[in-house]
Amino acid sequence: MTPPPPHVRTVTVTVTGERSATAPLTWSQRLQWNDTEWMKPHDHHFNHVRVLDLPEGTTEAAVADAVATVTGRHEALRTRYSTDAHGTPVQVLDDTVTLPLEVHRTTGPEADPAAEGARLAEYRRATRFDLAVELPLRVALLEHQDRPARLVVVVSHVTLDHAGLLLLVQELDTLLHGRATPAELAPVTHQHLDQERAEASPRGLARSEAALAHWEEILRAAPVTLFDPPAGDPPPLDHPDRFGQVTLVSPALALATGTLATRLGTSGTTVLMAALHSALGTLTGRPGVPLRLIASNRGLPEFRDLIGIAFGSCVTLVRTAGEDFHDVVRATGSAAMRAYRRAQCDPVALAALKARVGAERGVTEIELTCGFNDLRPPRTETAATAAELLALLPRTETAWDGPKPRQEARLWYWAQDGDGADVHHALVDLWYLPRERARGLLLAVERLVVDAAVRELP
Repeated sequence: MTPPPPHVRTVTVTVTGERSATAPLTWSQRLQWNDTEWMKPHDHHFNHVRVLDLPEGTTEAAVADAVATVTGRHEALRTRYSTDAHGTPVQVLDDTVTLPLEVHRTTGPEADPAAEGARLAEYRRATRFDLAVELPLRVALLEHQDRPARLVVVVSHVTLDHAGLLLLVQELDTLLHGRATPAELAPVTHQHLDQERAEASPRGLARSEAALAHWEEILRAAPVTLFDPPAGDPPPLDHPDRFGQVTLVSPALALATGTLATRLGTSGTTVLMAALHSALGTLTGRPGVPLRLIASNRGLPEFRDLIGIAFGSCVTLVRTAGEDFHDVVRATGSAAMRAYRRAQCDPVALAALKARVGAERGVTEIELTCGFNDLRPPRTETAATAAELLALLPRTETAWDGPKPRQEARLWYWAQDGDGADVHHALVDLWYLPRERARGLLLAVERLVVDAAVRELP
């Protein structure tokens, strides 16, 4: 890794909040805490990072004040994560904390602050958090020609999800650009401690029970195994040839997704999810393959402005064998909506349920090893002609990226916005899905969506 810009000093920022407490984790915290513990010592891959461009005239004191303001307002940023005498994780909130603000300096007057800020961000992101003793937030200031130029923010995923990170960056940016004073910021009404108490209430427990009932229905209907393992013994999980990622960049898939979504009156996310359900059914020979999904839960009023973590895990199972793809899209939309409504439950109770149903079905664990996440921003879908779509197909590109750190999933499929072409990734366990098989899966998703979009088009 390229060294970061020189670290010249550290400024101690003192932060004061309103309360201290030790409490159980929320369901969302526990989900991510479990994943982070499992990933050790590679858990730094979960860290979030953002670089803020500072306006002309920003002072070091203004940066420190903005950081102190947001850390004081939002309890997630002042929370450490420890374990009690029984080994159960707990959140430990302190009302008063100190936060180090590292100050770095660019390598010279001709240096590019954007490039050096990105290098500093990657360097700080690559360092693991020790969440039992340090805050889940790191901040570093990059000076260029003796003035603050960039602010690097690194946050542990245990304490913030993607939406929470965007809200944090937005609030910092508002303060640093002078669009609001601390007193003018909207009051914070719901935090992790409040959420933990809500989950422990009768209403919260009833919500968890409803979600668990949905999970049990899927667990009893899903195939016990998905991938037939090859002969021999697999390499260790940390072997460099065990995990990798295949990426597909396809302007045709991007346009076909919007075209089909417009025609069927659904979302592009539903179209892609349906295509993955179908492609996996064909690949595995199963009539239907369950997909694990991430639900942001940000549609709920208490979570809309939470600078914290609110996501939940849910699952869909859609029969695809012998079904028309349009029908699969419609079934997927219904299944996803039902799953998202059941995306809040106690992870400890869910683990017990999985073990119980697995034992009743004669296995240690029912294989829920495929996941999907659409990180593309909301968009207005546009339609195309068949000729336009087919003309774009030759521009499809695939690439290989590896090795990757060990994963719990056999396949994690995710999509993100690209420059005129959506970018699709398949992070795979290569023992079950070798490179060409994983590449074939991405191409199968593209082919399903493009063929369905072209059908009936002029």
